Amino acid sequence: MKILSQSDMSIDEMHLYLDIEKSGIVKSIHQINEFLESINLNKIEKQNNNYQLTLEKEEWNSLYSRYSVLTFEDKVDYLYIKFVANGFINLEKEKEQLDVSRSTILRCFQVIKDEFHKNGSEYEYVHGKGLKLKHVSYRERVNFCKKLIKLFVEEERLTSLLKGILNDLKKFDIAVRIPQLHSILREFGISTNYFIFSFLCSLEIYVEIFGNFELGGDKYRETEQWQKISDVIEKHGIDFKEDYKKQITNYIVVYLNEGERLDTTIKKKVNIIICELIKKLNIKKLDESLEKMLFQRTYISLFKYENNILKIKKITLTKEQEEILNILNEVLRNNSYNIYYSDKFSIIQILMRVVIEDNLDGVKNVLLLFNEVTLSDQEVFRKKLKKIVPHINFEMEATYVHKRNIIPKTKKYDLTISDEKISKDILVVDYFSSIKIQELIERRMFEIGISKI
Repeated sequence: MKILSQSDMSIDEMHLYLDIEKSGIVKSIHQINEFLESINLNKIEKQNNNYQLTLEKEEWNSLYSRYSVLTFEDKVDYLYIKFVANGFINLEKEKEQLDVSRSTILRCFQVIKDEFHKNGSEYEYVHGKGLKLKHVSYRERVNFCKKLIKLFVEEERLTSLLKGILNDLKKFDIAVRIPQLHSILREFGISTNYFIFSFLCSLEIYVEIFGNFELGGDKYRETEQWQKISDVIEKHGIDFKEDYKKQITNYIVVYLNEGERLDTTIKKKVNIIICELIKKLNIKKLDESLEKMLFQRTYISLFKYENNILKIKKITLTKEQEEILNILNEVLRNNSYNIYYSDKFSIIQILMRVVIEDNLDGVKNVLLLFNEVTLSDQEVFRKKLKKIVPHINFEMEATYVHKRNIIPKTKKYDLTISDEKISKDILVVDYFSSIKIQELIERRMFEIGISKI
């Protein structure tokens, strides 16, 4: 059970965000409250059907540092990471470390055993000592990297045992490493988000343990691009080990030429999702930058769900967003996929932009009618709107002119916007504002797009 932030939530909302049964949520709240009471902190309280935990910043830091209760999944991850990283594990000692029963430790290890069998990894029993790894398959190493990514993503909220194993594995100061990686990625226009940072930090640990990560970038080794990337890494990562430098170069060159390659299975799923969404939304042409944004957000969302990486941001959907959510849920359901509710919201926002942009191209001429208008107003207004939507021709007239039918009937406008409700076809804006005009046009484009579905 993840500990929620200061935002209040009902049981129904937590069920929606956490994808956990309501009975399990209630039980977890009771368990957390027992712990909070034991360390003299405020408990989670129910107010108007919502549950809320209010703590000062220092109290939150203290809570995360002292909260040691591991979920079953956390216990499995702890044992798995320790076993794969060290190549050896003694379950009797780990049973004491985790303070669990023999049956619990065996149930945890059964999950690891099944994973090894599926991935083609092997281990053996060393009499009187424990379990020793004989072979770690490539699939297993990728799985290990994913679990490391999860630790880095959740680093600020890790329990002491998981934080301890992460600190044992990383031989670098993350406060130093992140600015270095940020400088490298920015030079190549790569979006800097916590997911990429977590992967590159995990990659450094991976290289230390296993050596080369098969990213598929060797075919670019003799190119100018490879050399340029190497030079940039040399400049910003002077303290990086040589193997790590090569791996970052490999990652960046593949990313720039082929996109994300960490998990090809997820990549295939993302392509299916995007293809079906575009079809259902009746999109004629998908903007390249929006397509890239949609791919990255969907990729990260699927990765987070499949690896149980949960971040909660309380949101309230508008009616329009709910329409897109229904379509997204249908596509996910038809393919037996799922993602966390918070991540769906991020995808919905991009899809709304996709719908707007696809229909915005059809708007060429817009007439603006205002009761009080001067020539200077027109000049300033056009300049502002031209920066926002450069392909649209805006003409501005006084509302009085329109009422007197002075505007030529031969003049065709795709949209007419006024500060007064003149007829049912005219869009109304409250006051003179380029931002308000933009919002009104985009809302209308979205309505048109949704009507085509």
